[in-house]
Amino acid sequence: MARPSLKQERQKIILQAFTECIAFKGLNATTLDDIALKSQMRRSLLRHNVGNRTELINQVAEHVSTEFETIWRQQRAQYTNDTGDEWLLRTLFNSNPDEKYQALIPAFFSLLASAHRYPEVTQRLKQCFNVYVDDITEELVRRHPKASKNDCQQVSLGIVGIFFNWDSFMSLDLGEKIAELNLQLVHRLLSTLNK
Repeated sequence: MARPSLKQERQKIILQAFTECIAFKGLNATTLDDIALKSQMRRSLLRHNVGNRTELINQVAEHVSTEFETIWRQQRAQYTNDTGDEWLLRTLFNSNPDEKYQALIPAFFSLLASAHRYPEVTQRLKQCFNVYVDDITEELVRRHPKASKNDCQQVSLGIVGIFFNWDSFMSLDLGEKIAELNLQLVHRLLSTLNK
């Protein structure tokens, strides 16, 4: 296997540093100096390896989205032989998500808050959202053969909406009651497919 180039290694370090910076400070408050400090590289190396700020933002959106999709698909693959719907609750609404996933959440929402200013970021985050909706729809169609694809898409969209809402408010620690209500709402949506 070929060794990654020095430029690729540096890009990976820079993107990870930028992800951590925007998770902590937000996208708008993060400067190239912050990223240089976090990545332990000179600012000129940042520009050489990833380009200008807009190019860097587009690359970090790609990085964060790809990481989310990879984690999601790995989790989904664990339940391919499961015929029920509990896998979805265990996967999406886990009160102790994996550390890598938890570290990405603030960066994702920081990108989401600024996406309107960056068309490529908007496109990439839409793709990520659609991966979740499409994958869950596919699973629901497979697990609920009597339900229409349209019904499965509606339920999937509702679940993904609840999931993104759940993630965005997780840092508020709203308590077990809210968590339980979210799960009940997802169960209610899923039950419509059994009619």
